[in-house]
Amino acid sequence: MIFELQHVPMADGYGEALLPLAECKAWLSIGEGETEFDDLIAVLRDAAIEFVERYCEVKLLETAGQVWTGEAFPCAGARLSLGLRPVVSIEDVTWLDGSGAEVTGTIGDFRLLPGGEVVAAIGGSWPSDVGGGVSITFTAGYPDGEAPKSLLTAAKRFMAYLYMHREAVIVGAVASEAPLGVTALCAPYRRVRI
Repeated sequence: MIFELQHVPMADGYGEALLPLAECKAWLSIGEGETEFDDLIAVLRDAAIEFVERYCEVKLLETAGQVWTGEAFPCAGARLSLGLRPVVSIEDVTWLDGSGAEVTGTIGDFRLLPGGEVVAAIGGSWPSDVGGGVSITFTAGYPDGEAPKSLLTAAKRFMAYLYMHREAVIVGAVASEAPLGVTALCAPYRRVRI
């Protein structure tokens, strides 16, 4: 089954709500009165947050309007992962029936498991007359102020790395994937693929 989690651009104010500019500047040991690089720091902060979220398949702040699309529902009894955690709620489920007409599902026909996977409701089954075009719109993310501290620290460390290494080439350095500690801080939150 082929599926895709559609990219939803970071909403204005999302990065500031998670890691305020003042906190980022303090992390970088930049005084509050020094404003020359504020725009750059904000861009790097947002890039670091996006990296951590994609690397761990999480949303650090509750965000509505996430969209998962696929060709079909899973086989009977199977679970469907929406590709982001933690999933808070399902907002909408649609698909095309065998004749190509769009069908809007009843939210009560689907159940959200604690791990963020979707299954058919108890005693129910996945829709059977599906010609394709399955789309699930949902809300995912940690409530305000409850994002894991290690993931926020990973974002700050990566932001600092990006700030300190703004050039395309660094002479005399060994190439590496991400700065030391970022992936280690993220590791407990990464989904294990089997």
